[in-house]
Amino acid sequence: MKKRTRRLRRSKQKPTTPKKKYDLYNGDQWDNYRLGDVIYGHLICYTHVCLQKTIRNKSLLKQLCEHLEFDLDKDTEQENKDWCKKKTDNWADRSDTTKGYLDTLPVNYPNSIAHQYLQKVGYPDNYRVYDKRVIRSILKSLPYDKPKRDALVIHLRLGDVLSKKYADEGYVYTFDHYTSLLRKVKRNKSIQRVDIVTGLHKRKFVKKSNDYLQTIIDLFETSYPVKVVLTKNPDKDYYYMCHAKYFARSGGGFSNLVVDYLKGSKSTVYT
Repeated sequence: MKKRTRRLRRSKQKPTTPKKKYDLYNGDQWDNYRLGDVIYGHLICYTHVCLQKTIRNKSLLKQLCEHLEFDLDKDTEQENKDWCKKKTDNWADRSDTTKGYLDTLPVNYPNSIAHQYLQKVGYPDNYRVYDKRVIRSILKSLPYDKPKRDALVIHLRLGDVLSKKYADEGYVYTFDHYTSLLRKVKRNKSIQRVDIVTGLHKRKFVKKSNDYLQTIIDLFETSYPVKVVLTKNPDKDYYYMCHAKYFARSGGGFSNLVVDYLKGSKSTVYT
């Protein structure tokens, strides 16, 4: 009697699809673009104190300097030098530290939103911090893409802020935060899709950024189609988010710019 050989059936498993790796870096040309610092006036004090540039709006100047922990009336000459030394890397021109960021902005970032803002508020003879009418007029003239009205637009801050150095700064929200956000969003039946706006202004923590991004994608894909918006242009990112009907912020000043713009509008902001 012949023995029958039994064939073991292999379990049919779906092949795992490798996770997509996104090209997140915006490019060297945007490495030092500081839209928030320009609109909120953070560079005015440095321009006056460290580069001895005359700023006519004295009350605004004093207010901005005090916000940056610098007292125009009390700080000594040595304290001035120490303060300026700490700020030079970020707030002077990188190729020539004797020049201020604001004065080289038209050359380094011509026709950008930051450049147009400087022009419209009258720098250096005049300056206005977060002039919403000026910002609205600039955005109105731009031809960039807008999100669909049924999309939740999530701003996701990635890159260097994922390092331990910024762990307590509040730039990056926890996974539990986004789990809670998803529960809130699902109660709003008008939301039918999710757009995640992100990008790296420095080429740092690229893998960690991709891993974190994928975690958030996987979470929201349980309930919605998810699109990752990578414009590689902070002006286009800002424009896109400012036209969101539903917006979920991240930590940091860039999201603040969007939230301030959406205040008083019919948009819903999730925090």
